[in-house]
Amino acid sequence: MAEKKAEKTAKKSTSAKTATATKTTAAKKTTAKKTAAAAPRAAATATATAPRPAVRKTAVATRKRAAATVSHTAVATQSVTGWRRFRRKTKVGVVVSAKQARTVIVTVERQREHPLYKKVVRVRKRFAAHDDAGDVREGDLVRIQESRPYSATKRWRVVEVISRIGEAGAAAPRPADIEKALEESEGAAEFLSKPADEETEETEA
Repeated sequence: MAEKKAEKTAKKSTSAKTATATKTTAAKKTTAKKTAAAAPRAAATATATAPRPAVRKTAVATRKRAAATVSHTAVATQSVTGWRRFRRKTKVGVVVSAKQARTVIVTVERQREHPLYKKVVRVRKRFAAHDDAGDVREGDLVRIQESRPYSATKRWRVVEVISRIGEAGAAAPRPADIEKALEESEGAAEFLSKPADEETEETEA
C-alpha cells in the first residue's frame, strides 16, 4: 500500500512538473511572437519618423529639372511646329459647293489601279471643310488639312487657296495676242510696211 501511495505521489509530481514546463514553454512562445510582431511595427515607426531631407530635396530638384525641360521643349515645339502639325494629312481639291456658312464641299480626285482588271480608275471623294475667312468660292482650287471635329460631318479645314476660279483663264494669252506674236516672229510687219515706204519714196522723187 505504501508503494502504491508513493507511485501516485510520484506520478502527481511528474504531471505537475510537465504541466509547469508546458505552461512555461507556451508563455515563452507567446512572448516571442509578441516581440516578433512588435519589431516590424517599431521599425516601421522608426523609419516613418526618421527624417530624409537629402533624398526629398534630390527628388524635388530632379522633378523641377524634368518639368523645366518638358516645358521648354513644349514651347519650342509649339513655336516651330504649332503642336503636332507635321502629322496632319493634307489634300488638294476643287470646291464644288460653297452655299453653307463657313463650310465648303471639296472634291478630291485620285487615280488608282483596279485590283482585278488593272485599269487606272479615277476615284472622287467629297470632304466637308471649315472655311474660317469665308472667302472661298465655288470652283477654287484649295488645300485642306485634317483638324478637330467642327461638326458631325466636318473634320477638315481650308488651309490655303491655291488658285481662284477664272485666274487661269485671265492669265492665258488672248488669240489676238498670239496672232500678233506669230506675225512678228515671221517678219510680217516688215513685209506689210514695205509698200508704204516705196510709195513715200516715189512721191518724194
